[in-house]
Order: sequence, then structure tokens, then C-alpha cells
Amino acid sequence: MKGFISKLLLAIYLLSATPCNQLLKLPVLVVHFHEHQHRDAGTSFFSFIYHHYAVNHADDGDTARDQQLPFQSHDDCGSFQVPIYLFPKFEPLAPRVVVLQSEKPSFYSDSDLLATYLSAIWQPPQRA
Repeated sequence: MKGFISKLLLAIYLLSATPCNQLLKLPVLVVHFHEHQHRDAGTSFFSFIYHHYAVNHADDGDTARDQQLPFQSHDDCGSFQVPIYLFPKFEPLAPRVVVLQSEKPSFYSDSDLLATYLSAIWQPPQRA
């Protein structure tokens, strides 16, 4: 299945973003060659190719048909890409619980500092 999808995506890319889409016009080339053979039975395939691709041939009454041949006209094609996300297996993420310590470990104790006793000064008078 992966091989099929990769070949499909490659074909879509080549036919949309490169001049390979001109290869889709090959049936028009064959039909137009048969039209030229009906007009002139002595026309070979190589003379047909030479007439349409190698020289700037004069207007022979089928200019519109000649422009339908592969690599005769430049198509202004834009490329539009749609991202496709395929998830073969869905696994919900389990939340991780992180326990933080409430106090940082300390190497000294600040309980003996003078500033801790200053709050005891500011108390209302008490009766003895």
C-alpha cells in the first residue's frame, strides 16, 4: 500500500509541477500523425516530427491542431499542494505528572538571623 501511495504522489507531482504533463498529449500526436497520413500517404513518422518540431513550418491549415501537440505550447500552470496527513495509529498522549518540591534545599538556616525577630517588636501593648 505504501508503494502505491508513493507512486501516486510521485505521478501527481510530475504531472502538475513539471513539463511531464505534456506526455498526456501523446494520443493527440498519434491522431494528428494519422490525419497527415490520410492527406499524404507517403508521410513517415520522422518526416512528420521534423515538419512539426524541427522547422518553422508554414501554415498548412491546421495551426490550432498543431498547437495541441505535446511541447508545442507553453502552459502556464500553477501548482497547488494540499498537505495530507496520514496517521496510521492514534495513540493519545498520557499527561506526565511532575512533582515539584515546595522548598529549595538550602545549605544555611535563616532562622538565626536578626531580621526574623524584628516582627516581634511591633505588637500591641499587653497587660501584665
